[in-house]
Amino acid sequence: MGSYYLKKLKNQKWSLYHQSYEDGKRTQERVSDLALVDLGVHPEDPYIKAFEKTKQLNKLNSKEKEKIRKSAKRTEEFISLNQDLFPQQALIEFQNLLEDENFGGVEHLKKLISHFNFIQKMCIKLRIDPSAYKENSKKIYRYYIEKKISPSYCGRIAAILNRWGTYICRKRNKFYEEVALPRGNQLSAIADAQRTKRGVDTELGVRTESLPLTPNILQSAKKFLSVEAYNWLKISIWFGLRPEEVDMLKNQSKFKIEAVTKDKQKLKVLIVYQSKLRSVSEDKKWKKIPIIYSEQIECLELLKSADFKRPLHKTVRKYCGKGITLYGGRKNFVDMMLDKNQRIEDISLWLGHTYIETTWSHYKNKENINFVVTNEVKKNLA
Repeated sequence: MGSYYLKKLKNQKWSLYHQSYEDGKRTQERVSDLALVDLGVHPEDPYIKAFEKTKQLNKLNSKEKEKIRKSAKRTEEFISLNQDLFPQQALIEFQNLLEDENFGGVEHLKKLISHFNFIQKMCIKLRIDPSAYKENSKKIYRYYIEKKISPSYCGRIAAILNRWGTYICRKRNKFYEEVALPRGNQLSAIADAQRTKRGVDTELGVRTESLPLTPNILQSAKKFLSVEAYNWLKISIWFGLRPEEVDMLKNQSKFKIEAVTKDKQKLKVLIVYQSKLRSVSEDKKWKKIPIIYSEQIECLELLKSADFKRPLHKTVRKYCGKGITLYGGRKNFVDMMLDKNQRIEDISLWLGHTYIETTWSHYKNKENINFVVTNEVKKNLA
């Protein structure tokens, strides 16, 4: 079934290879960065860590090893669903192009492949050649409506659709005209269809925004949750972190805790790396969250113990409430902090938003009834 070996390069860099023998002939194949993740190795791991993981892979029995290798191989390559519209050799070249142009990391590249698989299924069903994408725009929009995808997902699909169209038409010496994003009534129809989508994660569909997860809801669910799951959700509530950011709090290189002095008061600050940010430099990806509440201090102890683990989606739905996802704690953070008289501009920075409008538009609960209790208001409410 073969085995893996690591080839050391300069500056602690390395490449992973798979070798196998058939009829006495040895075959060697480099494992791409995209496939590494499915093997449990990260492209940025130091050589010694990658070396240890390679030894672990080779210790697996032949059946397990081959199963993992085939899974990684499927991830590594685009699979042509139709050789006429999507020739396999062109797909391999297009994948290499995406890898060369990709600045978003391995996970981002996986998403591009997922988008492209959607495009293949769409174009095969609609029977349209890349050179005719533009003139069939309305068919494409109706397919979006049929599949009930969100307007934002339409944008991501359009981007990769036009990249493929440009590439393959240039290769065939054909003219390519880009498909524009849907607008006006077309965009409204897509949005309306997506709002009727049903799914297991939320009431209306998997892409519907999470309902807030409050400390009271979490406390009620505590007896049904494992200690690790409860702690994970508690951290997400009191720091307003994205799910992947909570996970990264087990990685010492992705967060820091610093002591600072503010207005002659000493306090600690949690500094978290934001992997989601793509368009800013590395030094701008760190956000600072002051530790100013007793619950946050308790969460710092949880970070030290590392006794927290992301719960399953179905666990959160079952015990915390339908419509609440792993983003529930983050969705509650703005209103919870506003109730504690914190300023929206500060809360926005703690969430890691570039623009305060994002905080207000997507995280402020519009169903809450908020007002300032002045003396006049007290008199009228008495």
